[in-house]
Amino acid sequence: MPAVSRPSLRRMACRAAWVLACFLIVALGAGVAFAQDVRSSQVLESFPVHGQAVLEKERQAYELSLSACSGGTCPFEVRLLSSAEHARGAFATGRAVVSKRDSAALDWPAFAAPARPLHVPKPGAAPFLANTTGPRVWSTGEEENTVTAAASAVPLEPGNPAGASALLVTQMAGFDHPKRRHTLYVASRGALKRAWSRSEPQGPYVSQVMAAPGDAPVYLSMFVSRDDDVPDKVSAYQLAWDARRQVFSERPSAPTVLAVVAGSYPTVRAARAARAASACFAGYGAVDTWPGKGLVPHRYALITLAAEPTQATAERERLIQCQAGIQARQYPLSRLTPRSSPTP
Repeated sequence: MPAVSRPSLRRMACRAAWVLACFLIVALGAGVAFAQDVRSSQVLESFPVHGQAVLEKERQAYELSLSACSGGTCPFEVRLLSSAEHARGAFATGRAVVSKRDSAALDWPAFAAPARPLHVPKPGAAPFLANTTGPRVWSTGEEENTVTAAASAVPLEPGNPAGASALLVTQMAGFDHPKRRHTLYVASRGALKRAWSRSEPQGPYVSQVMAAPGDAPVYLSMFVSRDDDVPDKVSAYQLAWDARRQVFSERPSAPTVLAVVAGSYPTVRAARAARAASACFAGYGAVDTWPGKGLVPHRYALITLAAEPTQATAERERLIQCQAGIQARQYPLSRLTPRSSPTP
């Protein structure tokens, strides 16, 4: 081996020290950026992709988060996370080494951070919906800059506790006339896929996605008329999972949705007057039941909707306690309003 002079050794040592210093600067910078990203991303909700722990090398979970603000907007993001941890609750406790497999920004970003949880609305507070307790809602911004987001898990195979789930995300934006957008995401081949989406059209529409235990989700669209002589309208669509195409398809029939009838009246105006005269009917819609096959004595009825029989029974009992002498009834919505207008 040829001898190496002392100046050459010094130059080599300096060069090695310079390379190491550059590497440390880059690594530290990347670490700081990663730490800042972790701190600036607010995790709002997380749900396992599978309902029960599965014996797989990799477990997956959905996460709804609010990312760091940039340029005046703060993107809401859905993430698909994976972990090698088998223990139950690994995603919630943070004990597992979690990696991000995929992500998707929601259509409506926030304009301020952080997001704050809203109080759960009282049952019956939403139009047309009885005893409905939805997922936690996260709100950002003020007045015209208000944007909210909520998430929940929806089973792809109702009744299978170990089956996979989709992630339902509902956003609402606007101040005077807020609108909602519902989206279902699924984990498909290690990536996130938008499997279904609906937005409320312009006008006095209110929508909701309900998922009763053991049943397929249902998309409800309610037209809340502002004219005393024009009835409200309800459309219900069952969201059926297509495993081959990895999407949800809308079927214009939702037999699981029940209508609780508080009373029927000869005209729309009479139905609205009865609703205005009693706080017991707050949130009820005045719908045209023709041709309802004689289920109610008069053509126009005050109704509210329930996702399952227990909710309908609870609402009937509430009505009976709220107003003496009331004869509340319940029917499948598809029988009561068979000619509801198609969803826009």
